[in-house]
Amino acid sequence: MLSDAELHDRLRVFRDAGLLRALPTRWQLLQAEIEMTPYVISTDATAEEGYRRDVLAHPLVRQAIIFAHVGRDHLRTGSALGARLESLCAHLLLTFHRGMPVFDLQLVQTHPGGLVRLAAAIDETRAGATKLGRRRRAIARRLFRDPDAYFAQFEAWIDRAARFDYPLPAGEGSAFPPEFFSLVGLAEYAATTFPARSRDVAWSRYPAHVLALASRRFRDGNGFGWFGRRAS
Repeated sequence: MLSDAELHDRLRVFRDAGLLRALPTRWQLLQAEIEMTPYVISTDATAEEGYRRDVLAHPLVRQAIIFAHVGRDHLRTGSALGARLESLCAHLLLTFHRGMPVFDLQLVQTHPGGLVRLAAAIDETRAGATKLGRRRRAIARRLFRDPDAYFAQFEAWIDRAARFDYPLPAGEGSAFPPEFFSLVGLAEYAATTFPARSRDVAWSRYPAHVLALASRRFRDGNGFGWFGRRAS
């Protein structure tokens, strides 16, 4: 778990760029992560139109395939600031995103040289220039309808990220609440919404506090998405 100092050091790139006005404490971020997690594991986070109609690309099967390549970092559902840079690159290469993957690109940007490494990973995979790149290309071909078209978008996305030119959630058709659309949005929401220290919440209120955070999606009437009724 990152300390407050480590967290602030990772997020400072966005404060210096003028995107983030307030830096959260680790406790504030944890509360926001709890509230966000049900949205992350719902169907709101998937873009099935980019995957093949094949058993290997089924949502459950492909998770096992990606996990085998990425490792435990693939299971991170919060801010994912604890994920290794190479894990983030693998996630972006092997998970289809509808529109610019703002949250993940901002995570990459918190790592020194992160965007440069991502660009290299994309090139390695497209060209099959390294053993790792060839492996990722093979997996992507088994999962995506058109992996080459998907990879081709990253040049523009990385260029925009380097300029801190990130789109708003409304323009990307995001099903997430705006505060969960980006890492910057999550950090700002955490810093301005929740108590800064755990001692600011009475121990007797912890269970109810955590339950209220984790149940927001359900109280909004959305369910998990996987089992809810879909509009025809």
